[in-house]
Amino acid sequence: MTAARWAQHDLLQTYSSADLRVYAIWFNMYAGDSRAKWPGALLTDPRVTHYWDAGRAVGTRYLAELPAFLERRAETTLVPAGDAMWDAFFVYERGSKWKDPVPVPMSWGYPIMVTSDQLLRDVEATIGK
Repeated sequence: MTAARWAQHDLLQTYSSADLRVYAIWFNMYAGDSRAKWPGALLTDPRVTHYWDAGRAVGTRYLAELPAFLERRAETTLVPAGDAMWDAFFVYERGSKWKDPVPVPMSWGYPIMVTSDQLLRDVEATIGK
């Protein structure tokens, strides 16, 4: 939830006129997580599209694809643990499409709060600031 608050305030409000797309994919990661407890009020910017991934399909797929992305990770990225990638960011070039295999991002980081400086630099570079 800390990362979602940070993204709403420090990223989306700071760059309120930037042409950004944010896809927030939520799923149960810890005991007690549930769709009913989903913090929909945290990311309210209209550029955010929310998805609920009950089967953790996206997180599992991204975790499996990480070896192909390693050279593009943020310097402070930690080694993910668990059976699905979560609390991470992926930055793609404009026009990138999901296809098989997962498209290689320009950069990525895990967890968001450890790699947030890189995400801000990537956004600034992408929007030409």
